[in-house]
Amino acid sequence: MYTKDEISRIDIPKVKVVDTVGVGDAFTGAFASALIAGKPIKEAHQFSIKKAAFICTQEGAWPIN
Repeated sequence: MYTKDEISRIDIPKVKVVDTVGVGDAFTGAFASALIAGKPIKEAHQFSIKKAAFICTQEGAWPIN
């Protein structure tokens, strides 16, 4: 992620990928919600990476965990 003033580079966590359905939506939703809550770019980026990684470990579009 980057803005004109900041660059955020975060390594992607290694997870056992079960399904990638919804990962982009999860990342985007988490990132947007963190920014709306006033989090800095780096913190919003980390939050969205963690959410997207979790979704990769779930089967289907509606994880139950």
